[in-house]
Amino acid sequence: MQRRSNEIEEEAEEEDGRRGLESVRESQFEGRSSGTVSMNGEDNVYVGVGKGDSSMEALRWALDNTITSSSTLLFLIHIFPETRFIPYPLGRLTKEQASQEQLETFMSQEREKRRTLLLKFLQACSASKVKVETILVESDSVAKALQDLITILNIKKLVLGIDKSNARKATTIKGNTVPEQIMRSSAADMCDVKVICQGQEIKMEEKKVESNPSKSPTEQRRKKDHSVDRFACMCFTSKPKTNS
Repeated sequence: MQRRSNEIEEEAEEEDGRRGLESVRESQFEGRSSGTVSMNGEDNVYVGVGKGDSSMEALRWALDNTITSSSTLLFLIHIFPETRFIPYPLGRLTKEQASQEQLETFMSQEREKRRTLLLKFLQACSASKVKVETILVESDSVAKALQDLITILNIKKLVLGIDKSNARKATTIKGNTVPEQIMRSSAADMCDVKVICQGQEIKMEEKKVESNPSKSPTEQRRKKDHSVDRFACMCFTSKPKTNS
């Protein structure tokens, strides 16, 4: 896969007249950091974010409970669906049927939606003076994408939100919510996963998954390398707000 990058820079002003987020950039890279930050530092905290209110509750909990020092770096993880179809006045087109102009216009609109979604999370981090970056992964399976990221980036601290209706059923991790799928996966052995509902941590039953002894270290390494190759991530970067 050929590496390419798009950068979006935008100035944002807060209501009080002070400059908030200095810039927002979007760049594409293949399963690795741009080199400006360490994505697998021991102090790093990763928070899954999306459209639901539970995402902001998870972030606020993380800001209050996991930021141990000024060197702590917080990563916002946003998983968005793969693009297979392009809206069209008479229906929809596959990516292959759409013209280059139609495809570029649609992709630009989708990037703008993601940027708008992430701004509120970035602003919350900026208000707390926390260094933050954002990882975006294109995948139709949120749980699988998170599991792969835990392995690829060696994530040690992950915070996920869950809404109240699902939280009532999630104590035994037998359901299909994203936190439940993560908790009963082998990735949970590598990572301290916190599940947050309405600002409170939920204690979930630990998963019982045996690793496959038939797979040699070489086979497991090949699987990991394959996961890295198929990832196309994007990163929004925001500098924390400083007092003038």
